[in-house]
Amino acid sequence: MRANLLIVSDLHFGEDLLPGASAEKQRAVALGAHTFCEFLRHHGQRRMDGKPWRLVVAGDLFDFMSVTLSAAPGFPARDHDERRSGRRRSVATGPARLARIAQAHQGVFAELMRFAAAGHEIDLIVGNHDIELLEVDTQAELRRQLLAAAPRLGAAEQKAALERICVRPWFVYLPKVAWIEHGHVYDEACSFERGQAPFDPVSGDLLSNVDDAAVRYLAQAAPELDPHGTEEWGFTGYLRYSLGRGVGSSVRLLASYVAFTRALFSARRAHRATRRRNARHELHRQRVAAIARAEGLAPTAIWAIDRLSRAPVTRSARRLMSMLMLDRWLLVLGGLAAALAALVALSGPMALVTALVLAIGGAMAAHRISVSTVGSQVPMRSVPERLRRLVDAKVVVFGHTHDPHQAALPLGGVYLNTGTWLPASRPGILRSFTHVLIRVDAAGVARPELRQWRDGKSAPFVELAQARQASRPGTAGDERLGARAGQAVRALGSSPRLPVSGPQEGANSSDPHVIQPVAGAANSALVEEASLPGGVS
Repeated sequence: MRANLLIVSDLHFGEDLLPGASAEKQRAVALGAHTFCEFLRHHGQRRMDGKPWRLVVAGDLFDFMSVTLSAAPGFPARDHDERRSGRRRSVATGPARLARIAQAHQGVFAELMRFAAAGHEIDLIVGNHDIELLEVDTQAELRRQLLAAAPRLGAAEQKAALERICVRPWFVYLPKVAWIEHGHVYDEACSFERGQAPFDPVSGDLLSNVDDAAVRYLAQAAPELDPHGTEEWGFTGYLRYSLGRGVGSSVRLLASYVAFTRALFSARRAHRATRRRNARHELHRQRVAAIARAEGLAPTAIWAIDRLSRAPVTRSARRLMSMLMLDRWLLVLGGLAAALAALVALSGPMALVTALVLAIGGAMAAHRISVSTVGSQVPMRSVPERLRRLVDAKVVVFGHTHDPHQAALPLGGVYLNTGTWLPASRPGILRSFTHVLIRVDAAGVARPELRQWRDGKSAPFVELAQARQASRPGTAGDERLGARAGQAVRALGSSPRLPVSGPQEGANSSDPHVIQPVAGAANSALVEEASLPGGVS
């Protein structure tokens, strides 16, 4: 293979633009941007085995859903919902949202161009937070913003750099080596019914899913809450949180939950509109067929892979009720209503016993449902092995879950999850800045490894016991982040609640596979050693 692979995902640039975003959130995104630029500069100047890099961003480089576009001459509000919460995500608003992100993160766009101008390739896989990149207008805006961020490059360098940056609508497939995608299509809280055609063919609006609606309504109302824990947006927890904020805040927060619920049931109605659904199905079919031709995949294989995707929660009234916990409330209220009816219809001790049995029965049924509900991301665990049976790839890489992970597959090969670059409250600095490195040697053996960027270099990721604990208070500038990361946090402003990292004990930096600085590059005296264990043949 001509290049070695670097794979990152879930950087979420733009999440700091969420209305009301806390100072902690803004500092976390700023630190993510700072370290990612450092990561690009470092690898842009160095090669492994003399080969250039192929950087694959496996989804959610940008966070379109956090960018609110208020009513403006170019984007007038079309209804009360848009006057209250801004324009919905759509084909039309994608370029404007991307322009807002680029304005806030010019340094990231500039470093991407410099990295590509140095002879490396960049693949940007579309994720659920930046699904607008599927559309040609948003892709054109991306090219415009990349050019605007690199005025110092000559015209020829700009042209060459842009040619090395490619938007991938679904996956990157390297036969005999790797299958790389974001993975949201296997998560029913974040998937779309037709992954390559998620927009309404008439209005151009994105068909909302749980993830999108949670950020639009709940995260805007309570920006201090984690927008990535959509499976935890149950009514009971939200009610408890709202009541703890006082009467005035409770009313506003509960109103946002009503809007959230209404949006999900509205999406369900949209899924049932036959003509529009058929139009999306046809566009999806055309785009999937085009991807198969471009990637050299047999139609039978790509359609088998497409069938692995999960239908969104909004397709099923039962799953939607379960996710919102409304089914549990209905059982409890139903049990109480039946108990009340028993008290009215019966008399004596029998009435009291019957009412008590009915009330307890409703509560027990609600509890039974709550403990048996399957999380939306659980089916993702079986997908890598099923993919291995459909494509010739020894390594399967996902992002999306924000959970860095590496595991051998039962029938051979290995699955890795890139985790997330974003050092937000979840998963915290201990488990952020993670990425995957895949080196393919001359014999065609792929050597994948899960790594973490810390102290200005890439090191093997070592899972610590405290990393799996809930984020705990600490000083963001703690020396355990590594000197460079600590300096960056202090320069951005210390955040007392930002989680800290611990030492990567046991990390082995002695390895013969050394990333060599490019001759003439800045800081060329630095050498990074990549610990690459046994390969996958």
